[in-house]
Amino acid sequence: MYGLGINTVYHESAACLLNDQGVLGAAEEERFTGVRHAKEPTPYGGWLSPFHAIQYCLETADITLNDLEYIAYSFQPSKRLRGKLASIFADLFKGHTTRLERELAYWYFNTHAPTFLTEVTPRKKEFRKRFLMAGKAKWKVYFVEHHLAHAASAFFPSPFDEAAILSIDGIGETSCTLMAHGRAIGIKPVREVFYPNSLGFFYEEITTFLGFQRNHDEYKVMALAAFGKPRYYENLKRLLVKTRDGGYEVKIDFRRSSLLGAQELHKELGPPRLWGAALNERHADIAASAQKILEDTVLHIVSWLRKSCGGENLCIAGGVALNCVLTEHIRQESGFKHVWVQPAANDAGTAMGAALWVSHTVLKRPRGWVLTNSYLGPDFHECEIEEQLLTRRITHRFVPKIARECAELISQGKTVGWFQGRMEWGPRALGNRSILADPRDPVMRDKLNCIKGREDFRPLAPTILEEFVGDYFDCVEPSPFMLFARRVKPHQRERIPAVVHVDGSARVQTVTSKDNPLLHELIVEFQKITGIPLIVNTSLNYRGKPIVCTVEQAIDCFYNSGLDYLALGPFLLSKELNETRGRFEVDVRREDLDLQEHSSCH
Repeated sequence: MYGLGINTVYHESAACLLNDQGVLGAAEEERFTGVRHAKEPTPYGGWLSPFHAIQYCLETADITLNDLEYIAYSFQPSKRLRGKLASIFADLFKGHTTRLERELAYWYFNTHAPTFLTEVTPRKKEFRKRFLMAGKAKWKVYFVEHHLAHAASAFFPSPFDEAAILSIDGIGETSCTLMAHGRAIGIKPVREVFYPNSLGFFYEEITTFLGFQRNHDEYKVMALAAFGKPRYYENLKRLLVKTRDGGYEVKIDFRRSSLLGAQELHKELGPPRLWGAALNERHADIAASAQKILEDTVLHIVSWLRKSCGGENLCIAGGVALNCVLTEHIRQESGFKHVWVQPAANDAGTAMGAALWVSHTVLKRPRGWVLTNSYLGPDFHECEIEEQLLTRRITHRFVPKIARECAELISQGKTVGWFQGRMEWGPRALGNRSILADPRDPVMRDKLNCIKGREDFRPLAPTILEEFVGDYFDCVEPSPFMLFARRVKPHQRERIPAVVHVDGSARVQTVTSKDNPLLHELIVEFQKITGIPLIVNTSLNYRGKPIVCTVEQAIDCFYNSGLDYLALGPFLLSKELNETRGRFEVDVRREDLDLQEHSSCH
């Protein structure tokens, strides 16, 4: 049995393939196309299916669309249409037809999205084998409500048999927040908050007001908040009001929002920041105020949810759940003993959630698969990598002990692009498509932000051996997905200044030899040299581009950035080698490699 989950409604188009044993592969479309978030967040792009991500998933199991039992689409078009009927009739009564035309287009494109897989498939030769249908499609299509898909993505892959579930983002069909209770293979909605009461849209408006790009730069607002004080908290409280029974109301007319943010924000906060203008203390204070009121409101929701559902476990998804400062407050203050966040908490995760919801809730198949690591994307064999390097005549060196050598280079202050194994699922680079560096260097943050073309206030994250996490951070729990901003212990901050944010926090990833043996080995080697059991870990990409997926993208990133080295599998590329020996001279020395093995690669 194979089930395919897809998301293509708003943004973060993605695909996920599973069978009875669990998830076989999952990836976001942006990683293949190089377009951030895959497409603009328009609801009329249902025909823009994540073809490359689907192609990858089908290749993982060596199947075609004919082999699928079902396709789960993470949106329920009829719910959207029903929810808009009142406003549609009101417009028709006034003689306006625009709303009706728009909603019908919305309904049509999403209802027919699964059909577009065979009708609008890109005409590329490599797609034909997987997408070519023999006769009528055998698979059945299930439309899963957006927030139910989020909830399923959080609960079903978690290690819990029972948990409260919270899903918060901009909007699904008509709801913006879902509170639910998960038991065994069932999810029971407890309460929904509907548009226009959207915490996701509220934070987007703050992002726009501060001169950043909405649906894209919300994480910058979170980073900037650490530099400010919540001086505008009372102003924003007039726009975001908590209600009884865990609800809230947003006093913003999102339909009147402009490129400079909502008019209500202008009234409460003064003039907005223009794009590209200098950031000042006032902007940081606005960001801090927005962050605080978001935290207070979500804790209000979570408190009610805990009273309603009881238990010790909480699962979270939705784009708002990627706010790692917020999730840390939830972990500390919610009263739940265990908090689990879907690593692809954004809309990409609904592809996985939709597939799991159909498998467990509709088809009643038992659970048994737990998401312990996020390495679900493509990987590349050593021979594939070497073929690319030889074809391009790129200087490189085969290094049998790549982890040891890269640890040595990092300890010398070098920056290393690290391209190994299967690509990560979700927006965090977790050690397979990463840039690694020395956390002891106080200027390393500025250096890497310059290399990547990022703002200078953006922090860097640490990846630490799991057994040492309590020595450096105020926590002892594993954190494999880098989704909580933990406090760095004061006496350790001077030892690892590159990963300490201005507020004394760090977005921690823990690693074990079981989940990522090569990265674990590298950090062990780095610890032998320096005494420090952690390294700087940021995503392997540069400004405007998603995290790299393929060998070609990694090479492009290396030569278009200021990185010193790139480790592609066991092969090491060096800017220094290119400068001294010439870009197109090939070094094919393979120390300790049997020549017969070398020849068998081609």
